[in-house]
Amino acid sequence: MPNILTPTILWHDFDDSLELYEVTLKERYEEGIKFESVNFYGRETGEGRVKIYGVFATSEFVPSKETVLIFPDSSDGIDIDILKMFVQKGYSAFMVDYRGEWEGSEYSTVYPDNVGYANTVNCGRAKDFVDESAVKTSWYEWVAVGIYARKFIVQRTGSENIAVVGLRDGGEIAWKLAVAKKFSCVIPVCAAGWQAYSGVSKFKSDEQKLNNERYRFIAGIDSQAYAPYVQCPVMLLCSTNDPRFDYDRAYDTFSRINPEFAGESVIAYSVECDSAIGMKSTADMFMFLVKYLKRRQIFIPQPVEVTVGVDEEQNLVATAKFDNLGVVEESGMFFAEDCIDSAVRDWTLCDKVLKISDTEQKFFLNIYEETSTLFVLCYAKYTNGFTIWSKMAVKKISGRFKNTHGKCRVMYTSKNGIDGFSVADICSVAVGGIFFTDSLMVPEIVTKAKDIKGVYSEYGLTTYRLSSSGYAPSKDNVLKLDVFCDETSEITFTIVNSADGEIYKYSQNILGGVWQSLILESKLFKTVNGSQLSDYAHNLRFCISCEGKYAINNLMWL
Repeated sequence: MPNILTPTILWHDFDDSLELYEVTLKERYEEGIKFESVNFYGRETGEGRVKIYGVFATSEFVPSKETVLIFPDSSDGIDIDILKMFVQKGYSAFMVDYRGEWEGSEYSTVYPDNVGYANTVNCGRAKDFVDESAVKTSWYEWVAVGIYARKFIVQRTGSENIAVVGLRDGGEIAWKLAVAKKFSCVIPVCAAGWQAYSGVSKFKSDEQKLNNERYRFIAGIDSQAYAPYVQCPVMLLCSTNDPRFDYDRAYDTFSRINPEFAGESVIAYSVECDSAIGMKSTADMFMFLVKYLKRRQIFIPQPVEVTVGVDEEQNLVATAKFDNLGVVEESGMFFAEDCIDSAVRDWTLCDKVLKISDTEQKFFLNIYEETSTLFVLCYAKYTNGFTIWSKMAVKKISGRFKNTHGKCRVMYTSKNGIDGFSVADICSVAVGGIFFTDSLMVPEIVTKAKDIKGVYSEYGLTTYRLSSSGYAPSKDNVLKLDVFCDETSEITFTIVNSADGEIYKYSQNILGGVWQSLILESKLFKTVNGSQLSDYAHNLRFCISCEGKYAINNLMWL
């Protein structure tokens, strides 16, 4: 197996000694923040040096020496809103462009021709495969950009107190930087490696066959290979319903973290937030930065311990044990059933809980009677504001329990509150399309005519309940739901099939001011090419959008 490079071998002799020759391209000021667009040089490739572009943001009045180095996703450019978010929290922030040439970009990082595959638009196999060596991949060039970006920050601020926040592909870069150079902490967001296993569920029984190329990729590129060598605390932020990120494998990477820093590292889940990071985890991120970047005393609790079992009355329950060094002010247990596709797994919040002591609670898992695999996640928010999570418990289920139920055709009523629904259009509401920062970013319950309540979000609604075994339809079932629009409006229903990525839509005008019941047969939903949805099979995501104000109630199968 030639050219199998491990993380330590790959980066131990990287040359970051070259001069930067920094140039300021332009400056602008907004809301008390100075934004400075800069160029500087990175590594020598043999045909010239990489010319790196980024935007450095800092308070106009009280600039901070503590800096957050931010890597967007590989297809995203500089996001001013994300820079603002960090500066407003008291940090300087530097977002670096590594995607390279991009149509319509005023500035971008320029790669010499011999490493042109570092441009996202030209990656080809250099991103997803290691045909020769990990050195000849997009990832190598992107991490090299990060190493020189760190050098730029040190020269600019005079401080090595730097954290890395990486989003999606940028998060995979963050893992690698945590090995290549010393940072105060790193925060990968929706990034935990296992890219060589993309599209293969952790819970499928068939073992994937690996060739020499896959071994080279896993050893030199995949982030789970980097976790044992990280040189700082890690906060791994996970979204449970992200089609690009399999959070089922996230803990496998987290559990591999260098023991020297494992006790200071944290994994956090965002449930019912689609592919974004929820308010609790976003708040935790900033507390984590206060602890490790500002170096202040912040209590970070030990993870919640969860066990699944049967109580004396034959109820299926999950018992949660909390850190006794803190005081829990809020907790919750989520469970999901059978669906092995994490992107469309439906999570339900337990509605019955029994307090055993200040540090122990029992949650009742009211599952479908034919459930065979159960997924459980628990969180606990402490009085200092930090929310800690459990490892996801996965348990095979057999036998009968007192608190199981039969198949239910009613997927949602307003009695459920917002449970079962999340915001559909994440990009319109979350900062940078990924961070939820306030309560306006979740659905709400509204009251309409005849004092009937329904669920609503101006950014659309989405539910994964169609994929839950306890609500699964028969082949000939049709969808029924009640809709209210304040004024006559067009409402659009969308079905996304996670298996093949096909999107099916159906729109209908709704008369304003009255509740109406709609019957939606599967054949009403069509792709842009006119193909009909044959039936409501599993692994479907259901979305609702409307330009006017509306409410949804009584979603069920007929």
